[in-house]
Amino acid sequence: MPTHDADEEATAVFYEFNHYGIVIRDLEKSLAFYQDVLGAKIVFEGFIPSNRTDVVYLQIAGGLIELLHRAEPAADEVFGVTHIAFMTDDLDTDYADLVAAGYQGLVAPKTAGTGHGRLAFLRDPNGARVELIQRDGKMRIDPIEHPIVKSFDHYSLTANDLDGALALYQGKLGMKTLKLMEVPATQLSIVYLHYGYDVLELLHRPTPSTTGPIYGHFALRVDSVDQALKAFAEQGVPAEPGTPKPAGTGIGRIGLIRDPDGVKIELVDRVDLRDL
Repeated sequence: MPTHDADEEATAVFYEFNHYGIVIRDLEKSLAFYQDVLGAKIVFEGFIPSNRTDVVYLQIAGGLIELLHRAEPAADEVFGVTHIAFMTDDLDTDYADLVAAGYQGLVAPKTAGTGHGRLAFLRDPNGARVELIQRDGKMRIDPIEHPIVKSFDHYSLTANDLDGALALYQGKLGMKTLKLMEVPATQLSIVYLHYGYDVLELLHRPTPSTTGPIYGHFALRVDSVDQALKAFAEQGVPAEPGTPKPAGTGIGRIGLIRDPDGVKIELVDRVDLRDL
C-alpha cells in the first residue's frame, strides 16, 4: 500500500481536520436529531446574508460537523455531506501552494460569509470539495460525555485514486499515518490518517466505483453496538437493514443509522483507533 512521508513533503501549516459540512433540509429536525439522540452541543451559530444560510457547528463527543440550512435551496441543491474542512495558520500561502501543485482551486481565499474568519475551497484528486479555514479562535469545547457515544471515531472518504489522496492529505496537508488495514474478503484497503484526535479514513477498492458517494459516513465509537442501536431505536432512529454485523476488518461490530437527510453514521464498538 503506498504511503507518503508527511514529514519530508508537507510544507503547509495545517493543524486540524475540522469538520464534515452537511447541507440539510430542516434545521429544527436536524438539531433535534443531533442534540437529543447523539448528545451534540452547538459551539457556533452564524448566518450568511448573501444566500440566507444558517451555519451551525455541532460538537459530538470531541468531533465537529457543520450544518448548512438555506432558506431557499436551489432546485438542484445537494443535501447531505458536501465538503470536508481543514484549519490552517496561513490560508493564502497554503491555497497558493496547493493550486501551484496542480490541485483545482474552486474558491480563492476570502472572508467567510458569516464574517467569522477566512476560507477557500479546492478539489481533491477524487472529486471531494476541501475547505481551508483560517480563524483566530477555536470552536471546540472539551469532549462531551454521553451515555452511548464515547468518542468521535473518524470521517470517511472513498479514495478511488488512493495515491492521489495520500499525496494530498498526507504529503501536502501533513496528516500522519495512524493505521493501514487490508480486508482480504473484499480486497478493500483502508488507510487511517490523523492530526491527534481527528481521523480521516480513506477507503480504496481495486475496482473503483465512479457512481458511489465520496463522503461515505462518519463514525462514532460506542461500548456496545447492539445496545446503542436498541437505545436509538427507542428514540425513533432505526438501524439500517443488515446491521448490526461483524466489522469487515474483523475488529468489533458495526451498526448504521442515518440522520434526517440520509447521512450515514457508523457505530463501532472496537477499541479507540488511536489505541489500536
